[in-house]
Amino acid sequence: MLTIKTYQDFAKFLQEKLDPPGIILGVGVTAFMRFFPALFLKNFKIITWKDSKDNKVLEKFTDIFCLKKIEPGVKLKFYNANNLLRVETVRNYILSFPGKKFLFLYRLNNNIQNAVRQWGAEFIVNKARINKIFENKASFRKVLNKIGVQPIFGETLEFLDFYPREYKDMAKLYGPKFVIQLPDFMLGGGKGTLFITKANDFNKFKSEIKEGIYKDKKLTVVNITEFISGLSCSVACCATQYGTLVSKIQRQIIDIPQIISAKKGNGLFCGHVFGPEFNSEIIKQAQGIATKLGNYMYELGYKGIFGLDLVVDEKNNKVYPVECNARYTGVFPMLSMIHLKNKIIPLDFFHFLEFLNIDYKVNVGELNKMYQQPISGSHIILSNTNDFSIEVENELKVGVYNFHNKTKKISWQNPEILYEVLKNDNQFVLVDGVPNKGDIIKKYSGLARICHVLFRGNILRANGQLKKKYREIVDSIYKALFK
Repeated sequence: MLTIKTYQDFAKFLQEKLDPPGIILGVGVTAFMRFFPALFLKNFKIITWKDSKDNKVLEKFTDIFCLKKIEPGVKLKFYNANNLLRVETVRNYILSFPGKKFLFLYRLNNNIQNAVRQWGAEFIVNKARINKIFENKASFRKVLNKIGVQPIFGETLEFLDFYPREYKDMAKLYGPKFVIQLPDFMLGGGKGTLFITKANDFNKFKSEIKEGIYKDKKLTVVNITEFISGLSCSVACCATQYGTLVSKIQRQIIDIPQIISAKKGNGLFCGHVFGPEFNSEIIKQAQGIATKLGNYMYELGYKGIFGLDLVVDEKNNKVYPVECNARYTGVFPMLSMIHLKNKIIPLDFFHFLEFLNIDYKVNVGELNKMYQQPISGSHIILSNTNDFSIEVENELKVGVYNFHNKTKKISWQNPEILYEVLKNDNQFVLVDGVPNKGDIIKKYSGLARICHVLFRGNILRANGQLKKKYREIVDSIYKALFK
């Protein structure tokens, strides 16, 4: 049995890697989002779609099977892991490995679950039926009540009951500014959340859903909640047999006009700031909510990593749960890289111990003290903010760059990608699908995404917008790529 008490107990697996009972294949559209477990696991390989420049850098950590490189002409109906696994070439690659096979995925649906079962492969991801209990925003409110956590004041209405309501009815109950959540949208990133600030917002939304369809999805129920003024935050968690591990509260970067098009909606995820400090009462509340939720999730059969979105009202010293992301979230692998830099055991390690049924022993209380140690760093996801598609005109390398304050230009330094290589606030890392010259970046859609940018410190002002230096850095990256 492994006894994990300190970072040193984990660090030995960075040298002599943990030996799993079979081959583990991380599956993702880009390799970067799946590479981190290769740092501590033997027999870990990546299956990816995108023939990204990252792949050459990441190959020093593990082998990468890139479908786009092997079959340049192959098309996917949707660019996700589930569709990647439907391709015969990928299936044949998986079946080429003898013995036990494990697939490490972002999320799982029933179709893939049934198809892959015939291959004799097991999953390092929770089943869709369990995820849905927590990711459905209507169901999540019921879960909170069941575990003794007060949800934000609001209600869940059947669509046919909601549609006749008027703005004045809602404003009387919740105030002139309130929130609409659409539980039928279970993907993250704020796609199913609308902030209503006036009658026109409400009437516009109703005009878009008069057929009961919103953004091509049929609506069955609608959540309406009070608007809570505060910071958009989250915690990363890991549900284990010993209890729930809870990260330090991280601040979410939301609705940055230099990064994401406002036409995609509001409440849209752009990245995180790691390590903001909160008082002990805020931390206690966040950990308490996450612990109750994680322990209940484990009772129902969920295990491993999940995310909990929060609103932190510092003025009134109150933490509110918003939604649960029952999966690996957009905080990974960045949080894990920052934990590694600060000699904190990454949550991924316990995720894999749970799924691989490896005997281990921990003291959750002591580990949660470790997760409250000071850390710092940020990341953002750049995308096309234009109303039209754009072509990449200049090639940028993956790795560390310097920003030059006088010229407002950037220069490449080296191909490293870990946070620990950033030495000052003028440096940043470009990674995760950095585009090639000639690539077309679509307008505000899933294909509008360009790449990740990693920073050493806090890039936000108090109002949640980018500090001047980082606006200039973002602008310099766009100019280097597109002008």
